[in-house]
Amino acid sequence: MSAPGNFMWRGRSYVGLRSVARAAGVTTHTVSYHLNRHGHLERLQVQPGGNAGACGKPVRVFGRVWPSRTALAAYVGRSDSRVSHWMRAGRGDLLLSALMAADARQGVTA
Repeated sequence: MSAPGNFMWRGRSYVGLRSVARAAGVTTHTVSYHLNRHGHLERLQVQPGGNAGACGKPVRVFGRVWPSRTALAAYVGRSDSRVSHWMRAGRGDLLLSALMAADARQGVTA
């Protein structure tokens, strides 16, 4: 049994929805949905047909690659729809700002 706020996903323990979402490359809403719908995270990031982790197309932004736009959105801490809007509108400045802030939170250096 996990303590409140501690979640098991793929054999690892995570503290908070955000850490699970970041590891899975999804949004916190998706993690909440799986917990509310199934009561566990066993189906998190498993597509119909059993293709674990095969969600979306790879996205290349500023020389870096994420497995999907959803994974990029989870990394920068914004919704998928917000990141999608920025990309469609050509707002690389906003995306770069969010990416730099996320890197700073993660302790990522150039």
